[in-house]
Order: sequence, then structure tokens, then C-alpha cells
Amino acid sequence: MPTDKEVILSEKEAKLRDFVLNDSTFKVILQIGLPIAFFQGLNNLLRVLDSFMAASIDATAASMVTFFGQMNLIISGLGLGLAAGATLKISQMYGKGDYLQVKKQVNSLLAFATIICLALLILIIPTATPFLRLINTPEEFINLGRNYFLIEIFATMVMFLNGIYIALERVQGNTKRILNINLIAMVIRLSFTAFSVYILQEGITFIAISTLLSQCFILGYGLYNLTCKSDVFTLSLKEVTFKKAVLLPMLTISIPIMIERSAFHVGKTIVNVMIAGLGALYVGGLGISNLICGVSVGPQMGFHDAGTSVMAQNVGAELFKRVILAFKALLLINTVQAVLFFLPSFLLARQITGLFAINDPAFHEILYAVHRFDVWSILFLGPYSAVTALLFGLGLTKVTLFLNFCRIFLFRIPVLLYLQNFTDMGGAAAGFVMMFSNVAVSILGMAIGAGYVLSLCKKYHITFFDIRSWRKS
Repeated sequence: MPTDKEVILSEKEAKLRDFVLNDSTFKVILQIGLPIAFFQGLNNLLRVLDSFMAASIDATAASMVTFFGQMNLIISGLGLGLAAGATLKISQMYGKGDYLQVKKQVNSLLAFATIICLALLILIIPTATPFLRLINTPEEFINLGRNYFLIEIFATMVMFLNGIYIALERVQGNTKRILNINLIAMVIRLSFTAFSVYILQEGITFIAISTLLSQCFILGYGLYNLTCKSDVFTLSLKEVTFKKAVLLPMLTISIPIMIERSAFHVGKTIVNVMIAGLGALYVGGLGISNLICGVSVGPQMGFHDAGTSVMAQNVGAELFKRVILAFKALLLINTVQAVLFFLPSFLLARQITGLFAINDPAFHEILYAVHRFDVWSILFLGPYSAVTALLFGLGLTKVTLFLNFCRIFLFRIPVLLYLQNFTDMGGAAAGFVMMFSNVAVSILGMAIGAGYVLSLCKKYHITFFDIRSWRKS
């Protein structure tokens, strides 16, 4: 049995850990967050380009891509939730300096995630068509998009594992590496999709194949990178264990996030099914609108992920003043981002939506009717993401689960039911309800977050509005 002394940090790891725990928190979040924010923005832009290329086939193809994409995000939400929660605990142990526990957690997490992926594949693949009919998927989508859906399922399982690898790199502060490998994957995906759609004149099945190829590249690189070195994050079968002391802390903090991430996309799928009665193009309009907003929200979530990791490590080291400083820096960064992204998105809403319906004026009107409401979400989700990063960093994942439950089952679905049955808003109701639920949960989240910030400040004698601390942060 190895001892703590045998599990040591490399010189690079030690330098990065010292940077996170001792340097200016504003500088730390900017340096770690910028590559992730850039990656998140590009990743969401890539989804928009997928929809744009699908729309060049026809509006039905674009609608299928967004509809099935939302369903696959339910599954990937499980993986991203597991990655986010487990690496919170790993970040805390890393900040604390318990490297033996970190090594066991890393290897056990990857083994556990692989088992989950295999189990999900065995469960989903044989039951795909009955499941799609069970949730009232338009028959047109099933007939034309079943193969797309199945290939996307395989891609999603690979993405499940990649999410954990990327989260582990984020814990170490290797955000430039995250950006670089995802840029290469993006080129692979985009070039294959463009070649298939515009040169070979193939359908949306080849869009799914391009996603699978790009994710397999990331998986291959991740496996190589986790086995070619010898440090705390190196893969080792000897360190795999399913003992409670190792797995249970990670699962306890992860399960609420897994439920939250999946429930978020379940809610969007329910909204899709509810508006599908108006016509398949309304589903596509909402999906494309969400993707357009995602290009703006993506960078905010990149800084959110960086801030979560930074705050969790400082919580592990019991540096709570730095936790508050990191939260203030993140709040400022994401609020400024929200304003800067919102203004052009709002002012150019008609022109932007027109790009996705160049030869289809009717679809453009549907898309614009949805997006002119949905775009307001950008403005409020910036500061809200800073609050959820703080809650994640403190390990308060049940609070974020409660917030997401409110967003979906209090502010979204009941409101949409009311609008559909008691107003004549039609398809525009889908955009309105996205705006309403995102704004409402942001206000609720910021109120709850303020309570936790005040509690921390009181407990550790921190002055939140100290101008000198803002300058030093």
C-alpha cells in the first residue's frame, strides 16, 4: 500500500496548485477561465453550425438535429454531472494536499464511469424506437432520424467519458490543453460535416458520424495523456477501488448535479414535446434559438467551471477569504460578459435568425418569434452562473438541484401550459417561457446566493464590499 509520501506532485502540478491558492484570484480565474470560455463558446458555435448545415438540407432536418440533440443531452448531463461533482471532491482533496486520496478517486471515478456507459448502451440501443414513440416523438422524426439518434447515443457515451477527462485537466489548471484538443476535435467534426453535407450531399446521419469521430479523437488523446506520465493523475488499475470511503463522497456530491443537469434537458425535451403539436418547425425554431443563445452563454459557463474549480480548491485549503474574492471576480467577469453578449444579440436578433432560414421566410418568422424573447436569458444567466459556481465550490449541490427544479417544474412547464391553454401566443410562447424561467431562477438564485455569501462573511469576518480587497483580488 503506497503512502502519502509516495504520491507526490510533479513540479508543474505543484506550481499550478500554488498559483490557484496564492496568486490574485482575479488573475487565476481569468488565466484558467479564458481557454475554457473560448472552448465553450466554440463548442456552442459548432452546434449552431451543425444546425446551420442541417438547415441547408431542409427545415425538417434542422428540427430533427435540435430535437434529438436535446434528448442526447439528457444522457450527457449524467456524465457532466458526475464529472462536475466528483471533481469538486477531487479539487478539495487536491487543495488539502491529500494526493493519495486524489489518485484513488481519479482512477475509481474513470472505472465507475466506464461501467455506467456500458450499462446505458446495453439499455438504450435495443429500446430506442419504442422509447421515441413513448415520448410522442413525431413519426417523421423517427423514420428519418433513427440512425442519427443511435449514432449520437454512441457519441454521447464517449462524450460522457471525455467530460471526466476534461474535468480532471481543469482541476490541474491545464485549460490550454483542453482548448487545444477541442480545437482539433472541432476541425475534425466541422470539416467532415461540411464535406458530407455540401460535397457528398448526404443527410443528417453523417452529422452524427462527425460528432462520433471528433469525440473518439478526444478519448484517444485523453487515454494517451493519462497513461504516458507518472503523477497524481496517471491511470493505474491498482488504484481502482469501489470502497465507500473513496466512491461515496464523490457520488454524494455528484448525484444532485447529475439529476440537475439531466432534469434541465428533460425539461427542454418536455417543452419540445408540448410545442410539437404546433408543428415540427416550432421544435426546430426553439432548438435553434437555444443554440444561438448558447454561443453567448457558453463563455459564461466556461468561467463558471473555472471558478468552481478554483473555489473548491480554496475551500479544501480552508482559505475562505479567497473563496469570496474568487466569487467577486467571477461575478464581475460574467456580468460584464452578459451585457456585452446581450446587446448585439438583441439588436441584431432578426438578422441573426435570418441566417438559419435564408430560403424559408415562414420558418424565419417562427424562429424570430421565439428568439426575440429567449435572447433576454443571456443578460440574467451571467450573474446567476457566478452564484451557482459558488454553490458548487462550497459543495452545496442540493441547493443547485432545488434551483433547477424550480426553473423547470415551477417557472417553465406550468407557465407554458397556461400560455398554451389560456392565451393566443402560439409558438412564441416557447420563447417567452424560456425567458421567464431563466430570469425567474436567476433572481431566486441570486437571492439565495446572497444569503450564503453573507453567512460566510459573518463567520470568517470578511468584508464583502471592501474596495481594497477587490483591487487585491
